[in-house]
Amino acid sequence: MTQHFSLSSEQRDEFERRGVLCLKGLLSAGAVGRARARIVHQLERMGVSEAGGWRLPDGSRPRYPATGLKTSRVVGNKHPEILALMEEPALGATVDELLDARAFDRAIFKQPQVLFTLPNAETWTVPDGWHCDIPRLAGGGAPGVQLFACLDRVAPGGGGTLVIAGSHRLLNERRSMRMKEMKRHLIAHDYFRRLYSPQAEERAGVLHETSVIGDVAVTLVELAGEPGDAYFVDLRVLHSGAPNAAPRPRMMLTYRFARADLMRDMAEAFGWREESV
Repeated sequence: MTQHFSLSSEQRDEFERRGVLCLKGLLSAGAVGRARARIVHQLERMGVSEAGGWRLPDGSRPRYPATGLKTSRVVGNKHPEILALMEEPALGATVDELLDARAFDRAIFKQPQVLFTLPNAETWTVPDGWHCDIPRLAGGGAPGVQLFACLDRVAPGGGGTLVIAGSHRLLNERRSMRMKEMKRHLIAHDYFRRLYSPQAEERAGVLHETSVIGDVAVTLVELAGEPGDAYFVDLRVLHSGAPNAAPRPRMMLTYRFARADLMRDMAEAFGWREESV
């Protein structure tokens, strides 16, 4: 993936420190527009459109945490216009740099996924479903990078994924650790106790707060932006889906660039059988 694009030392430092990096306008407007048009076409075929007020075909709206549609079924992920985004030169170059030119797995994570969330809430709240998709690995290193790319404007409060910047630097104790155990350790700290609280008022208190745990600063970041903006998130970062209290759907693309050289470590952490690796 050799391309005429490189990250600055400041951007590399930000990613290592926060585990989250936003590159504005990384994806070309033409490619993003074609992908968005394909998604809208697929939705219109089943009766979901702006003209219909972005409601389900029966006229209803989903209620959070429901997103409204199974996009893998309704939109699909194999359309040429969607796959073309993964071939964008600047995207490939960025991934190469963040993975230090290591190969990424293509067997388990085969295709990109469209993230589509209909308006599903009257008011926006900090959610309580915080998790990591991949356990902490015995080697203590980063298993890879996840892309979140805006295909349309994602407004604040508009359903964009939420991440806890800096959380990738916690609990790297050189042993595998699944989410249940991670949570038990995390809620020993007041910041995470409130983040996981069943009380919405307590969770709201972390919204604009930066907390320091040891030498790690953690803060909540909402993945919002304009078409073509791309976020790169360390796969160890704690994250959650969020309500969409905006009048428009959230429309994003995601893909996990999981390091191929760590797939056996991941299999051990997940308890996968060897033949599945």
